[in-house]
Amino acid sequence: MQLSNCFSLQNKRFLVTGAASGIGAATAELLVAAGARVVTADLNEVAQQCRGEKSLRLDLGIEASCLETIHETIAVLGGLDGLVHCAAMIRREDIDDVTEYSMQRQFAVNMAGPFHLCRAARPLLAKGGDGRIVLFTSQGAHTGGYVGSTIYAMTKAAVIALGKSLARQWAPEGIRVNMISPGAADTPMLRDGTSSAALDAFLKLAPLGRAGTPFEVAACAAFLLSPAAAYVTGHTLDVNGGMLMR
Repeated sequence: MQLSNCFSLQNKRFLVTGAASGIGAATAELLVAAGARVVTADLNEVAQQCRGEKSLRLDLGIEASCLETIHETIAVLGGLDGLVHCAAMIRREDIDDVTEYSMQRQFAVNMAGPFHLCRAARPLLAKGGDGRIVLFTSQGAHTGGYVGSTIYAMTKAAVIALGKSLARQWAPEGIRVNMISPGAADTPMLRDGTSSAALDAFLKLAPLGRAGTPFEVAACAAFLLSPAAAYVTGHTLDVNGGMLMR
């Protein structure tokens, strides 16, 4: 393979979820800049500038919405080469304050949602023989989370298990499945419900001494989607400034 083609995403067709802000938005913009064709999806409105050919509303907590998103993406792009699943939700609560609704909603969005999306996307990804899936998990999946994120951490650990299972089962169909585990990425989710003091203390744990930018994380997704990562599957890539070394 020529070096010029090693990282090429030209004309590849991707669905990027969670693209209204943060890492999802940065990923969609980066893929478009790399020449890919992109459809974005989020529960909130996605700005169209630099973020793909169409924006879809996706409620991950509803299976029908997940299936409809895949079908509409295929209608727009004429096929699908990859899925980048960034969307998730977090409710920061002390363990004693977690309600059944809060728990079940996070389970539905963060665990069932990616399962339904991946399963619906599988036939199209297998058809091309070179499908790529990148699922976003979290450093909290390995550490238990911080600042009231116990349930979120539970669900993100499940995403890793899902990704490994799909990678093993779908490899014969030419589908690669990998996960990205961000640490302190400077996004609305990181700051939501977190005091400045708690955030400062958290960032000091990183040897690089700062939060990562959404584009720094998005660049890792672009690598996993590229031909350069053709022999990588079932892997969880830590992107955390050295905060967690394994």
